[in-house]
Amino acid sequence: MSNVSTIDPKAIVRDALLSRDIDDKFTNEEVNTMLTTAGMAFLKDYTGGFDYLVDLKAKSRKFGLSTGQIRGILNCIRAEILREGQRELADEATPVANGRYAINVDGKLRFFHVNTPSEGRWDGYTFVKEFIGGGNEFPIKGRESRNRILGLISQDSDSLARYGRELGVCGVCGRPLTDTPSREAGIGPVCIQKLGM
Repeated sequence: MSNVSTIDPKAIVRDALLSRDIDDKFTNEEVNTMLTTAGMAFLKDYTGGFDYLVDLKAKSRKFGLSTGQIRGILNCIRAEILREGQRELADEATPVANGRYAINVDGKLRFFHVNTPSEGRWDGYTFVKEFIGGGNEFPIKGRESRNRILGLISQDSDSLARYGRELGVCGVCGRPLTDTPSREAGIGPVCIQKLGM
């Protein structure tokens, strides 16, 4: 095994991600000697507060780690790489304002919620969820799928208002639309003012 302190764990994991679907987590079968070395080096230098990694760091000194635990470390590294890359990938995604949208996807009217927090841990990340049956939200996973939906929304200037008209709730905030002008507009009066319409 190579000297753990002289390798770049993220570089090794990043290289491994290039030959696989980045949206899939590592499996035990993928944990090889090089990835084990990367995981151990990452854990050795870890100074964060994530309890899982803190506990593994303490256990590794006494007992060593199982393949499953190494896999867990690799998936933590993968998550860090994805978070770091999210900002770079944001340029690929079409910017869409926070709101609720109804768009035609492959001949079917579908309903989506777009949210890009402007503060906190998820600042700058764009989340896209689909509303299915009774208001249940399901995340759109995979960069290509998410970017496709964002692209379709950006090309349909009526999608926000259509959401409100179809479901009777504001396309911006999701509150019920209780008067005729608001239902016709698909947006409530407070949100219309905020949007400057």
